[in-house]
Amino acid sequence: MSTDPLHGRGFTLIELIVAIVVLAAGLAGIMLVFTQTVARSADPMLQQQAVALAEGYLDEILSKNNAPNCTANSGSGPTRATWIAVGDYNGLDESPPTDILGTTLAGLENYRVQARAETDTLAGVTGCKITVTVTHQTDAGVRSVLVGWRMPDE
Repeated sequence: MSTDPLHGRGFTLIELIVAIVVLAAGLAGIMLVFTQTVARSADPMLQQQAVALAEGYLDEILSKNNAPNCTANSGSGPTRATWIAVGDYNGLDESPPTDILGTTLAGLENYRVQARAETDTLAGVTGCKITVTVTHQTDAGVRSVLVGWRMPDE
């Protein structure tokens, strides 16, 4: 052990370089994880918006009258505000989505809503199977498909 106060204390240049390299590698790994997380952080919000859109459209469709042939158009008008039957929604394809009066929903311009109604059987009862599909046009991973059933009105 050296008694000289200038020797024997502190770090050598090699030790400092090794410490800097180790810290740089650790920070690079942390930054990689951070950038991937930030890049994907909007996905849950986009998915939740897609689900909310699908729920809104499905609720709207289920509130309409249902004839025994659920794919038949009632001829009630060209806009959703005048539609009275489930069949009026068969083949609906809206991009961007709108409210019932036809006004584009602000902030949701990148979504596409499709609806299909078809006659099907559930637990031995013939009714109308309604499928609403919402997709995001710039993020293919965002997709929501909801299915509802409507029995014929008596």
